[in-house]
Amino acid sequence: MFSIVQLLGPRSLPWLIRALLDHISHKISSLEPMITGLQEALPKSIGLLPFDGGVTGCMRHIKEQLNWTSKAELKEEVLQGIKEIGSILYWMSLLDIVLREVDTMRFMQLSPWLGLIPGTDGQILQSQGESPIVNLLKSTTAAIVSNPNCSNPSSFYTLSKQAEAADLLYKANLNTGSVLEYALAFTSAALDKYCSKWSAPPRTGFIDITTSKDFYRIFSGLQIEYLEESVQGPPNNLAVLGDSIAWGGCTIIYLLGQQLHFELFDFSYQVLNATEVEVTELAQMHRNSHAVQGWEPLLEAMKKSRRLNNHVFSMLKARCPLEDKVACAIKQSGTPLHRIKFENTVSAFETLPQKGV
Repeated sequence: MFSIVQLLGPRSLPWLIRALLDHISHKISSLEPMITGLQEALPKSIGLLPFDGGVTGCMRHIKEQLNWTSKAELKEEVLQGIKEIGSILYWMSLLDIVLREVDTMRFMQLSPWLGLIPGTDGQILQSQGESPIVNLLKSTTAAIVSNPNCSNPSSFYTLSKQAEAADLLYKANLNTGSVLEYALAFTSAALDKYCSKWSAPPRTGFIDITTSKDFYRIFSGLQIEYLEESVQGPPNNLAVLGDSIAWGGCTIIYLLGQQLHFELFDFSYQVLNATEVEVTELAQMHRNSHAVQGWEPLLEAMKKSRRLNNHVFSMLKARCPLEDKVACAIKQSGTPLHRIKFENTVSAFETLPQKGV
């Protein structure tokens, strides 16, 4: 990544970033009719998985609910599209790390000449008066021009003015911003066009458990199917799709405001919860957990996928926090009030008393 930054330079790198962001927008547009096709193939009602049936009962229930056998080619195209989006976002995260290191190195080199001092909380403080580089060249110019043997003082005045221009230029471009945060904001704007189709508000104002066809439900079905296929033998879908599928799917889910729904109703998450219940009950009965035998590879793949999803969601919360919390308030009569916004409150950690104060 360092080589790419050095090879392209500050002039060509923005063109590459713009091309990748345009590809994200185009890919989201191309996914829209495919997602609609998978939504139409979903059953009218999908309930919670029955825990009393154990892992075997949960997997049987999922196969009965997700009848996507006629949509195999469509599923592959959707997974590939989500993977491409995730690959670009992951690449942007690596580029963001490199650019931050380059900015830090440049700051260390330029700050003594610009009179900049690092402050607390990442702030940059400027020394009073003119910067050292401007003072140096101004005093040098004054000393040279005052010499009667100086035949061409205009060039030295030009040099002094160039120092002032360089001072303003470098100070204005010290903080280039976050490429990853810009990419996430761009992706969010691209998703706004399809928000009504991929994240329809529930009719009652409460979380829709059974009839929802939002994007998180589609991704949940795709995820558990490719996880199951990945442990059945080559070709390994996890190796083909990699971590990019989680980056793409979780980012879309998060930006659509569906993270909580996904974590509550995802099929693989429910299977893991059923496994914990089943193992606990067998342990209390002093019996071996032979009921989950044969499912170990799939359960391990689900756990790995959940850890990766949690990592992506944590990154998104840190780098792209949602400004408003959209919720549903309930009157005393029981009538829901839709789309009530609550401003995010200040973090408790920021209000704690500081050490030594």
